[in-house]
Amino acid sequence: MPEAVQFLKTFRARLVLLLAACLALTIGVVLALDYWAQRRINEEIEKQRQSVEGVINNGFGDLMQAVSIATASLGSDKYLYETISPDEMPKTVEAIIVANSSGKITDSSVEKFIDDGKTITVPDQSQKIYVLSGDPFVGAVNNQGYAEKTYYYSTDTANLGLHWIVIVMKQDAIISQISAETNKLANSNQELSNIRQWLTTILLLFALAIAVVIGWQFTRPIQELASAARRVADSQLDFRVNVFRNDEVGQLAETFNEMIDGLKHKRELEEKLNQAERAAVIGRLTQSVAHEIRNPLNVINLSIDLVRNKFAPADDQQRGQFTRLLSSIKDEIVRLNRMVSDLLNYGRPANLAVHTFDMRSLVDETIALIRPQADDQSVEIQLDEDNLPAEVNGDREKLKSCLSNIAINALQAMPSGGSLMASVHKMNGHVEVKIADTGTGISEENLNKIFEPYFSTKQTGFGLGLAVTKKIIEEHQGTIDVQSEIGLGTTFSVKLEAAKDKD
Repeated sequence: MPEAVQFLKTFRARLVLLLAACLALTIGVVLALDYWAQRRINEEIEKQRQSVEGVINNGFGDLMQAVSIATASLGSDKYLYETISPDEMPKTVEAIIVANSSGKITDSSVEKFIDDGKTITVPDQSQKIYVLSGDPFVGAVNNQGYAEKTYYYSTDTANLGLHWIVIVMKQDAIISQISAETNKLANSNQELSNIRQWLTTILLLFALAIAVVIGWQFTRPIQELASAARRVADSQLDFRVNVFRNDEVGQLAETFNEMIDGLKHKRELEEKLNQAERAAVIGRLTQSVAHEIRNPLNVINLSIDLVRNKFAPADDQQRGQFTRLLSSIKDEIVRLNRMVSDLLNYGRPANLAVHTFDMRSLVDETIALIRPQADDQSVEIQLDEDNLPAEVNGDREKLKSCLSNIAINALQAMPSGGSLMASVHKMNGHVEVKIADTGTGISEENLNKIFEPYFSTKQTGFGLGLAVTKKIIEEHQGTIDVQSEIGLGTTFSVKLEAAKDKD
């Protein structure tokens, strides 16, 4: 039983059952339509039969009425044509003739038959009505020149003896009435045939529409899979195929999603491998940098201090210019030292000196470091802090380097002035630091790349500042997010786990 149920859930079984249901429905409707049409035809035939029977019965009634009229006229001193007006004659009776036993006409509804002295052909039978086709007269056609049905009726009275009553019926009138009824039946049948043709056409069109809808429903998942395959071919892996079925198409969609997950996992592994290779290269590079660059920088830095102390001009104005020049050189040396430190910090494993400290004081120190440069660039600094404790566990110096890096980048994005806002908030067991600027902003294309090593939109530097920052924050089990819009500014959010409150 489970295998049968499973088979009924397959795509082939559902398609066959659907087509069989449509075929059964079509056949059922066609049979019902034929049954209805046949029933209507039978009803019409019955109506026409009753109509024809009515015509025949009316004709027979007219015949008997004519016989009664002729019988009543026997022994009368007036002829029938004198006593019966055309309106009183039965509708299907052409003429009434009364003749004696030898066939001589003694009375008639047609005056000419009496005046001409015509005789009729007398049958051998008696006391019954007999039917003979054609002319009742010997050697001549009837009064109007067309053949009719002639009915003979013999009557024998005690006073008058045997007489023949001949009734000439209007056969064409009866036939025309029957033909009219037959034409009605034919017209009705034709109308029913037209109706059946139209209904059959509508049914076929309806069946075609159902087939189109069913075909569309069945092929739509396949089209979605084809579209998904094209997206995968274009290296798009950030989606899933939303086809929820229990048949082969659903299994194919599930397999397709598994393939996408596999490709995404493979891509992630490749990216991690590339990062590992880059890290290895950087590790080897930083060893060379540490020996080849840092030591000469320290020598230059000490030499500048020696030159400033021993060779400063006596003149105050010249001494000031001399001091500023040497200070700018030392600033450049500090910048080069920072770049070397970025290389060293990114290439070597983390060595955190963790202790508990207040994040607010760290933010205040960071702002104090950049305030002189901010004042030179006409950048307004705002601090937004609440009064709740905001202690975290971490390496204070490394986190200070991260915040300084973010703040310096913010100042560099506002060379012509602006506003920088720093805030510290504690909520839901986390401490969040936000540093927002009103600078030039970061394009959406570059927003996802700013934490990658060696990526930079500036002309100077190795592009490792934010990469090192993210690495340090993640080593503290924290997160860093960025939101930016061109022309409106950028906001960095650093979230770290708050230190547990002491009892």
